[in-house]
Amino acid sequence: MRVPKLASIAVVFGWRLFSQSAATSPTFDVASVRPYNERDTGPTGTDGGPGTRDPERFSGRGGSLRFYLCVAVDASDCQEQISGPRWIDDKYDLVANVPPGTTKDQFQKMLQNLLVERFKLVLHHETKTLPVYELVLAKNGPKLKPSVDTVDASPPPNSPPTKFEKDPDGFPVLPPGAPGFVAIFGPGRLSHWTAQQQPTSKLADLLSSPNAAARHVIDRTGLTGKYDFKLAYEMHVPGAPAPDDTPTLILEDALEKQLGLRLVNGKAPFDFVIIERGEKVPTEN
Repeated sequence: MRVPKLASIAVVFGWRLFSQSAATSPTFDVASVRPYNERDTGPTGTDGGPGTRDPERFSGRGGSLRFYLCVAVDASDCQEQISGPRWIDDKYDLVANVPPGTTKDQFQKMLQNLLVERFKLVLHHETKTLPVYELVLAKNGPKLKPSVDTVDASPPPNSPPTKFEKDPDGFPVLPPGAPGFVAIFGPGRLSHWTAQQQPTSKLADLLSSPNAAARHVIDRTGLTGKYDFKLAYEMHVPGAPAPDDTPTLILEDALEKQLGLRLVNGKAPFDFVIIERGEKVPTEN
């Protein structure tokens, strides 16, 4: 879609309505979007932005348009909630200078505007009610250990290391006092999680992954603190080899016995973003 410079184009993402009017819409100071070079070497992913060690610069390497839109609208399931032409799964590099003091919500609106502008997107949204799990307190209450603030704790890395040491029970080890989360999957169907200084809302997000509940999980615990915890369970993976003789629990039982939490069935509305058309090659600058 060719966007007139003086026009104000309103687009709905999730439950956010934002305008591309230059006078009202937040934008990055400088931004570049270009196709990813498959011959490039090195890790792919995102780095920086509000809440990281580099809040004034956001970069994405080898991410799809679907993925960047997922970040921009905070969708819980990129594959299901973002749809459009096949090329939305092509890979792109994105670099943006973020104005000082930008909040996460402002950053997401900036990213929304950037993607619509550079890819000339025409899209709409649909709201659907889907089954979810609600994370609630178990009958005997939570068993989470409140975190102790450590002044000298190292900030979480933007890109987590690929290998971690394990304790004698097979759990990954995080630096003392450093906030973060690590999950190790295997051997077989075993999964070991270690978390430090994490809220239960983060736990709910992590439980939404295909290797855990495989359904969106909403935090209904009412807990507002940050906690250190470990979780070990046996994943439901058809055809995967059985774990060794170490006793394991399925996720639902592990949550209750180890953390004092439960998953209960529920329903919630979700926004689906449908890209009708756009331009595969973005405007770079």
